[in-house]
Amino acid sequence: MEVQFSEILNRILVIDRDIAELNRLKSRLPEDRPYSPSLQLTFDKQINTLLNERVSIMELPVLNPPLWLFPKETVQGQRATEETSILKERKSLLAGDLSIPHPNEQDVINFIREIPKSEIHLHLEACVNKETLKFLYKKNGVEITDKEFEDKYNFKDLMGFIQVFFFVQGAVKEASDLGYFIDSLADYMRSNNIIYCETFFAPSKFIQNGLDFDEMVEVMVNRIRQIETKDGVTIRLLVDVSRSFGPENAMNNLKRVLGIKHKEIIGIGLGGAELMGPAKDYAEVFKVARDSGLRTVAHSGEDDGPWAIWDAVSLCKAERIGHGTSAIQDPELVKYMKDNKIPIEICVTSNVFTAKYVRKEQNHPVRYYYDQGLTLCINTDDPEIFNVNLTYEYFKLYRFLDFSIDEIIDLVKQSVYCTFHPQKETLWKQMEEKIEAIKVKYNLAPQPALV
Repeated sequence: MEVQFSEILNRILVIDRDIAELNRLKSRLPEDRPYSPSLQLTFDKQINTLLNERVSIMELPVLNPPLWLFPKETVQGQRATEETSILKERKSLLAGDLSIPHPNEQDVINFIREIPKSEIHLHLEACVNKETLKFLYKKNGVEITDKEFEDKYNFKDLMGFIQVFFFVQGAVKEASDLGYFIDSLADYMRSNNIIYCETFFAPSKFIQNGLDFDEMVEVMVNRIRQIETKDGVTIRLLVDVSRSFGPENAMNNLKRVLGIKHKEIIGIGLGGAELMGPAKDYAEVFKVARDSGLRTVAHSGEDDGPWAIWDAVSLCKAERIGHGTSAIQDPELVKYMKDNKIPIEICVTSNVFTAKYVRKEQNHPVRYYYDQGLTLCINTDDPEIFNVNLTYEYFKLYRFLDFSIDEIIDLVKQSVYCTFHPQKETLWKQMEEKIEAIKVKYNLAPQPALV
């Protein structure tokens, strides 16, 4: 359906006004009231909904579009001075000028969306969009009302989030259903120009429900290979051994991983309820994984203190730390992480939603970590559950934590070098070339002369 350009513009102006008003109201919430976390969560969800609507509107086909929306070749035949004027106007309105002191925020968002990115702290189950999830429930004969469905997503803390996670997993009744999960992940990657990702897959609940591990892996690996052939994007899996089911179950999951030899399965991760399973209880699982050549990562410092991170890096020898929000409480730990170049997988929106150590984006320790020289990568954690995407994760750094465009590009580079990609330098050079070309479009680099 085509829409008049004026209608699109008017709706965008309304959305921008509403977002500004919601941010103003959110900033006035007291931090020491028992009702504040719930209200904060409500504001964030509504703001993210509006931001997502803005993205969708920008992609609508335009009826009778203004001349400056057309590429250069469509205005041939006009005088050179008119052509130059049109091109300049088109550039300023469509791409925007990010070299000015206070650029339009939508231009910043558009720039971040266009540049190639990687993401490595991402849960496969939390990338499944609601339409796909409803389809799977209906396909598998499970009745659930719209109210019951939406109520599942109204959680207030980390444990509530984990229940949503189990709800998503409950839609899977046969191994082939996981192909839909991979398709949803690929759609998310395309919409954010993510060309490489490492995603967690948590098999324990599926296995408890009677599914075969090897069969599930075959379904996902085959779909991943099809997507890579078609789109050129790379997806790798980290099997979540999960605290939620205990150390014995974690070792059993590791043994299952060791029994397969697909290049798409690169390692294990320790997720689940952090307070239910200290990292030290999983040191032996991690040792066996390392000795077998698998990569190892651990969620830590998301719902527990810096001592939990110490255990993850010293006892489990995790190569990356997911979240690491509480590390800021221990300067010696921060120094250790820096000196040993142990990356922290930053998930700003996730940390605000679960609200254990961070209740506002402005208070997230990522700014401090960056200034201290820690190795960082930016991630969404659970985009469909938190109604966010990687583009906006980066934008929030710009909007709330004073990260410059150059610093955001540096974080994009750091994220590549945090991956387990076997040729990081090559991957970054390919991405850098594209970023440099996009920078020209947004007046962030010397411009070629108009012919």
